[in-house]
Amino acid sequence: MNNGIIKKLYSMGIKQKIILFYLVCIIIPLFVVDEIIAGIIFNAEKTERQGLNEGVASSIAFILESDFGMIDEIAKSVYISSGIYNFLNTRYASEYDYYLAYNNFRKNSTLWDLASLEHCKFNFYADNRTLVGGGGIQNIKVIEDTDWYKDFKNSGQSKLLWIGYYKDETSNIEDRKHIYLIQALDYYPRPSKEKILVFELDYDYLVNELMEISGVNEGVGFEVVEGDRIVLSSDLSDTSHEEFRIRTDDKNIDHSIETTIYGCRMRINILKRDNYIKRAVNKYFFIVLVLVAFSFILPLLGMIFIKNIFTNRLIRLSNTVKGYNDEHLELATDTEGSDEISLLARNYNTMARRINYLIDTVYKHQLRESESIMARQKAELLALQSQINPHFLFNALESIRMHSIIKHEQETARMIENLAVIQRQYVEWDSDIVKIKDEMNFVKAYLDIQSYRFGDRLSYSIDIDDEAYDYDIPKLSIVTFVENACIHGVEPKASKCWIFVRSYVKNDSLYIEIEDTGIGMDEEELGQLVDKMNNASIELLKKGTRVGIINACLRLKMYSKDMIRFEVSSEEAVGTIVTIQMKLKQ
Repeated sequence: MNNGIIKKLYSMGIKQKIILFYLVCIIIPLFVVDEIIAGIIFNAEKTERQGLNEGVASSIAFILESDFGMIDEIAKSVYISSGIYNFLNTRYASEYDYYLAYNNFRKNSTLWDLASLEHCKFNFYADNRTLVGGGGIQNIKVIEDTDWYKDFKNSGQSKLLWIGYYKDETSNIEDRKHIYLIQALDYYPRPSKEKILVFELDYDYLVNELMEISGVNEGVGFEVVEGDRIVLSSDLSDTSHEEFRIRTDDKNIDHSIETTIYGCRMRINILKRDNYIKRAVNKYFFIVLVLVAFSFILPLLGMIFIKNIFTNRLIRLSNTVKGYNDEHLELATDTEGSDEISLLARNYNTMARRINYLIDTVYKHQLRESESIMARQKAELLALQSQINPHFLFNALESIRMHSIIKHEQETARMIENLAVIQRQYVEWDSDIVKIKDEMNFVKAYLDIQSYRFGDRLSYSIDIDDEAYDYDIPKLSIVTFVENACIHGVEPKASKCWIFVRSYVKNDSLYIEIEDTGIGMDEEELGQLVDKMNNASIELLKKGTRVGIINACLRLKMYSKDMIRFEVSSEEAVGTIVTIQMKLKQ
């Protein structure tokens, strides 16, 4: 296994080795350390958030218990007051007698002063028909149909905390939320008439009191839930005049505690805030910035430094070894210094000078002997190139000129540009080999001109696979077959025609297809053409028939060293398909 790893390392380039070293020995360890530090920071933030949530929930529970506890203390003092019982149990002969007793009771009792708090109010209800409603005293008949009274009776308890939404029967106001602490007055059982005391805590006062706790604790959102109803919350839309919202799930709850106050079981929820990771990043931004700098920026600077003093010098030396200038090996430039790279460069220069001397004395002599043979072959090639039939250029020029005079079309400029592309291909013969993508640009320019010439009679399609774009072929070879399709296939046909040019790679071979929907050929003409294409030669060119096609086939055969096949299928009045299969060089 170790030998396999070592072999893989040997097969990697220096640059790849340095990157691997950078990843394994610097980035990954730093990333692990950063993850540990970040985990500590985020856990600390999470713990702090949990502590804050617990503190806020406990504070809300304390406020609720304190407010209701204070009211309960008042209720207890009322509960054992015999004067209240006597007043509520007395049967009054007239309203006048009631008012005298009521005023006398208020003057001699401190209960009203004790219970008259700013944020709460109270009412006594008794089963006494002689009581005149008002001033905190009511007949119990007025509440018998209310939900809160029914719930109190059904609970079977002597004291109950009730929270609900309804219209207050004792006052002519709109529907709203109410918070009642209901106390049965049964301390003195005789007479056994029902009497109750009801304290109402102001809903808005209680919400504002809880909101103050939220405000001093980073605006933590909260909910107090009784059953599935949200009875108190930090949501500003939950006013006292809106019905209670229903909690359907626990998705946005971060922390929760439960408490029971006088038979009312409530759950205090602390709502989720911004993502604690985002909060931690904002809170410890400087520390995060330093971690990023040490994890990536500083190692990157070190990587660049190593690249400049090590990798780039090796790359320049490698390029020098691969290249040559004027049939001589180039000399390395990084020879200064005493490290291994400088020593290697100096040794290479010594070897290069000796090889250059041998080239000057031996190799060039052999080149001069072969120059005559190469010159003769090139002359034959130029002769083939000069025979490409350019007659379509004159037809195109005439068509462009006539259209521009008659129609005043701007399209003329484009046609002239295409014509310039074509003319340049014919004139510039610095190299006989071009990429397929360059040849296809010339084919497109040619077909644009022919489409302009033939008008609606000619349409074309060029479909070249990406894999075939960068293969080499002889210059003007494909366009010759396209030209042949235009002249011999499309031009004689009066109806609309198509020309399709395709190229793709399959089974280690490059395929080029030129298809037209022209007049086609009979079997005799087809057989003669296929024979000439597969047996193209200089002697066949001298006979002067199908010169363009034979020329292109001969150049393709010379370029591929006869590793090429030409196939033609044709049907009269239907069209012709020429397929060129060239074996790719390994």
